[in-house]
Amino acid sequence: MEDKQGRSLLVISALYHCRSELSDAEIRFVDVSGGEVRGAVDLLRWETGLDVRIPADPSEYGGGSIFESASLYAAIRLNSLDGLHVAEAKFFKVPLLLALQFLPQSATSEQLVLLQPAHDPALFAQYLIERMR
Repeated sequence: MEDKQGRSLLVISALYHCRSELSDAEIRFVDVSGGEVRGAVDLLRWETGLDVRIPADPSEYGGGSIFESASLYAAIRLNSLDGLHVAEAKFFKVPLLLALQFLPQSATSEQLVLLQPAHDPALFAQYLIERMR
């Protein structure tokens, strides 16, 4: 989602950097409401041939969760994980790659490690590739 917290366009930029490594992956964006993200996803798919989409509705997954068969849940956010589907992803044991651009005082070691990748799409792409293996 691209809003006060969401940084979907940075994630899309990262996908350009790792397109060859993710050529066989199904990439799905959730909670997209903005036209700029929809347009960027369409362009990414057209330019790279990646299987990247924004599901129209949950029925696409047989009424189940998009996380049931997910290999990774990745996001870049401004300074909060609020609004993400972290609990649902954890329920389905989906690995997480959640980067914050500005850390709270209670930042975890994982959040500290991902601080630079939250600002650098090429570096975030490297983390995507590592986590997808």
